[in-house]
Amino acid sequence: MHPDFAQLTPQWFRRAFVYTGSIGEFRYRFKTDGEAGLLHAAVYSHYCYEVASDVTEQDFTWDEEGVKALQQWLQQRLDAFGQR
Repeated sequence: MHPDFAQLTPQWFRRAFVYTGSIGEFRYRFKTDGEAGLLHAAVYSHYCYEVASDVTEQDFTWDEEGVKALQQWLQQRLDAFGQR
């Protein structure tokens, strides 16, 4: 697992409402929804989230199980991105 994804925990997401990051041209964005208990995740490339044409999104629960699923999903997307 990529080190950027390994550091994610439910507590990590309590620092802000929106998080963005990148690994080369692979970009990711997380938005927390405390009322629904969800993490909205998106991956994309080349541009910012708002104008990217290749955005893939998925929601995860904001707990240990959901964050583990998020980590796996991110790693799968990164692996697939590297094979393009």
